[in-house]
Amino acid sequence: MWIRERVLAALTRDEVDYIPWVVKSNHLPRGYLERVLRNKGLGISHHERVFRTYTPDVICEYKYVGNFLVRTFITPIGNVSERIRINLPSEGGERSTQWKVESLIKSPGDYKVLEFIIENTKIKSEYEDFKLADESIGQDGIVYTSLGYTPLMELIVNYMGFRTFALEIKRRQNKVESLMELIHEKKLEARRIVAKSPAKVVLLGDNIDEVIVDPRLFKKYCIPYYREYIEILHEHDKIVGSHMDGRLKRLKNLIAETGLDFIHGFTPPPYGNLTLREARQCWKDMAIWMNIPETVFFYDSERIMKFIRDILKEGAPGDGLILGITETVPPRRRLVGYKAITEAILRYGKYPIRIP
Repeated sequence: MWIRERVLAALTRDEVDYIPWVVKSNHLPRGYLERVLRNKGLGISHHERVFRTYTPDVICEYKYVGNFLVRTFITPIGNVSERIRINLPSEGGERSTQWKVESLIKSPGDYKVLEFIIENTKIKSEYEDFKLADESIGQDGIVYTSLGYTPLMELIVNYMGFRTFALEIKRRQNKVESLMELIHEKKLEARRIVAKSPAKVVLLGDNIDEVIVDPRLFKKYCIPYYREYIEILHEHDKIVGSHMDGRLKRLKNLIAETGLDFIHGFTPPPYGNLTLREARQCWKDMAIWMNIPETVFFYDSERIMKFIRDILKEGAPGDGLILGITETVPPRRRLVGYKAITEAILRYGKYPIRIP
């Protein structure tokens, strides 16, 4: 099977020849090793957007102060700003060189400005880049798109930060929920564009972790939005997943109620707290696109191969299972790790998996 066929078959729980093994394009080694590994079955997973956003009545002002960037959004009704740490080490391109240290919402008066920015946001379809990437990668991998974060995580990650959200949801719950609904309205606009796009596979962002988003928050603020977005995407034959790379044990039963087709970035122990076996028992109709934990790359080759063997044994017979790198890997351990994982999948990953 071609790699693209393999991935799509796994996402729809059809039979494959080997368990798919794919790496995000920005984590893929370049040059000779890339050629060797890809000839042995390593595939590419690549994200490409299908829409862009712009705010015609908002001016964005950038000010650099040492190792910080202050970004100010200037509107007719007031301004809000965020502070970003820049020039951080990229670890061989594995990580971003920036990290937000101060979010837009810092006081009650900031709500009205952010509401104006969201309402003023325009969304436009942009399919050409996706088509070009899809044609370029072809059968060597899968190109997917994203709707972005659902409203709760959009609010936490891009507008408030975890600490401010925790305080605001207690102090001003109505304001927070109103802001989420405003974000939701824009997501519905984007959803229609994504639904009509050439993308077959669609991700909902989210980076879910039970410590940040506990079962109460997940049930109230995640599941209803998932279901609404999934409904129209399914009407257009999209395969829909959500990126949940954190600790999920307390959320596993609620995740089963979302209606998602697959979980992307699922990370088992030692990073996560839910085993692959437990996840598969709970999410019977969902595919699992598993992230190999970063710590595994610090093992020697033999131990890495044993880890992959054990994971494949847990996931046997292998329906709806993809192995991948969806987070980061230590750059100096990348080559050793990728070689060992590829060899382990060739040795143990033939479908149906039968490991004694």
